[in-house]
This record gives sequence, C-alpha cells and structure tokens, in this order.
Amino acid sequence: MADYKNIEPSQITYGWVISQMDCAPSYEGLQDYVVQVHWRMTASFETYFTDIYGAQSYNEVVGPDFIPYADLTEEIVIGWLESSLDVPQMQAGLAQSIEDLVNPPVIVLPLPWAQPEEPSEPIVNI
Repeated sequence: MADYKNIEPSQITYGWVISQMDCAPSYEGLQDYVVQVHWRMTASFETYFTDIYGAQSYNEVVGPDFIPYADLTEEIVIGWLESSLDVPQMQAGLAQSIEDLVNPPVIVLPLPWAQPEEPSEPIVNI
C-alpha cells in the first residue's frame, strides 16, 4: 500500500464556476431578473480534483438591491451563492473527497497466490 499522505486544509484550493443563470424576462418592469444560478464548487490538491454542482434559486425581490443583468459580475453572483449556501459544509465534503482520492479508504490488491503473467515476447522500446 502507498504511504499515507497528510493533507492540511490550507493546501486545498477551492473555486467557483458559474455555468448558467436562468432569468425571468420581465418582472414588475425589470428585465432579465436572475431567478436561478447553476454553479459548481471545485477543489484541487496537487494533481487531484473534485467538484460538486447545483442550482440555487432566488426569490424575485424588487428594490434597491436589484442589479441589471448586464451589470452583474462573477464576484457579485458568487457573493449571492456564498450568502445562501452552506459553504463550510460544502468545503468539508470536498476536502473529504480529496482525502479519499489521495488516501483511498479501500484499495484492490492482487491475489497473493496469483503470479503475474510474463509477456510472451520481450517488449522493445524504439
């Protein structure tokens, strides 16, 4: 079995990917009101990568907080997600997935009585 590799939480890099935003074309005089954001949260450590995905719905609220669709930035939408989702719990789940990739809880070993097959012809690298 491979050596266990200790992973510190600070070694995992998290990120957001916004793949789509669903809009109500018109709502109380406002155009292109975002009602749902499709997202992925990613986690990476060295060469290991995992992610989770979902869609977060938002109620149609009119007021001073409305931002026209054309003025939305990735940072604004990520802020919405971070204020409406349980980010620490999501990161904990992603960290566990990374841990399981780096240090698998179950592995498959060859049968101890099985002999590895030898190639019938020598392999020549050219």
